[in-house]
Amino acid sequence: MKKIVCLLSTATLLAFSPVTLAGENTTPMAEAVAVLDQVVADGKLNFAVAAVGNVGGQTWSHAAGYQDAEKTRPASPDNIIQIASMTKLVTTIAALQLMEQGKLDLDTPISAYAPELNELQVLKGFAPDDTPIFEKVNRAPTGRELMTHTAGYVYEIWNANALKGSQLGVTPSLFSEGNYLAAPLAFQPGTAWEYGINTDWLGVLVERLSGQRLADYFDEHIFMPLGMADTFYELPENKLDRSVMMMARAAEGLVPLPSFQPTPMKKGSMAHYSGGGGLSSTVKDYGRVLQMLLNSGSLDEKTLLKAETVNSMFENNIGDIQPAALATVMPTLSNIADLSFGEKATFGLGLLIHSDGIDGGRKANTGSWAGLFNSYYWVDREAGTYGIFGTQVLPFYDGVAIETLLEFEQAVY
Repeated sequence: MKKIVCLLSTATLLAFSPVTLAGENTTPMAEAVAVLDQVVADGKLNFAVAAVGNVGGQTWSHAAGYQDAEKTRPASPDNIIQIASMTKLVTTIAALQLMEQGKLDLDTPISAYAPELNELQVLKGFAPDDTPIFEKVNRAPTGRELMTHTAGYVYEIWNANALKGSQLGVTPSLFSEGNYLAAPLAFQPGTAWEYGINTDWLGVLVERLSGQRLADYFDEHIFMPLGMADTFYELPENKLDRSVMMMARAAEGLVPLPSFQPTPMKKGSMAHYSGGGGLSSTVKDYGRVLQMLLNSGSLDEKTLLKAETVNSMFENNIGDIQPAALATVMPTLSNIADLSFGEKATFGLGLLIHSDGIDGGRKANTGSWAGLFNSYYWVDREAGTYGIFGTQVLPFYDGVAIETLLEFEQAVY
């Protein structure tokens, strides 16, 4: 399997022979069930859920393990999980809707919509005495660059300069009470690819151009049309019993995290809605988004995006720039992460595009992304199928989670 062989043992691959795509029959996928059940039985994950669907809907789902560390609440496919950066796809769809309405031009510098970004700076590094070295930005990034992570914004989880700046108090931190959106860029817009708070700024544009708070816009223009009753920023009190405990992989094994635990909140109570993360959902609900993309932007006689817009999401939007693996500088939150799994990739609008696919798995030009707590999805338009795998554990790109994801994918195909 080319470069993926380092992630999956030969013995494992031989154990999972190819099966008919889930969308082609209704027989439960025994191999996929075994993948999830075994990783929990071995004590490597406390909770795992997965689903597969096609243009007609979700055709298979399964959950293994437990919602809680005490193992008193068995897992279910309708469990609500925190999907973190899987929120980015929803925000991208919202922004593309506004593009179709003529409210957002993807290639106009976003300072046209956010004038405060006329004075952006690039943090180049630090002098020997830790004085930050700034450079004036040539121009503000565009909406397209926000969607493709070529705008220059980064996350301090994977960028040493951003982390140092936050530690020294010279730049705002994503994890502090300050305005993290006021962070400087790490490079001139359009010159490189690096994962960051780009989609958070895209969410700000959605709010400004629509006149709605992001959560309200999602409800009215995405969640309600798609019938997504279990997707939200604020977890309702009456759905807390379906949520899943957040775990961490520590030296002593899997332990509950003191932070990031699901907490009920009153609807509309959050001061800020992040376009880059924060949603909770189920595999059934999130599958509706992916099913809509497989159906070229429409579902149940409702059109959320034009077909040509969906096509553009799955095309190379970054030219010769190459997406890179995420080299962690905060190992408690993330391992080194390569979401292309060592294969050729580019970036579309809100999606990593697997140019040549993955041997034995997703086909060429499949779109995908992930969430910090080890949730992952793909949308394979060539095969006409989507897949979702999720757990609730840190750090990101957990070795067990990735191995399980790829074994699950092999079973699907």
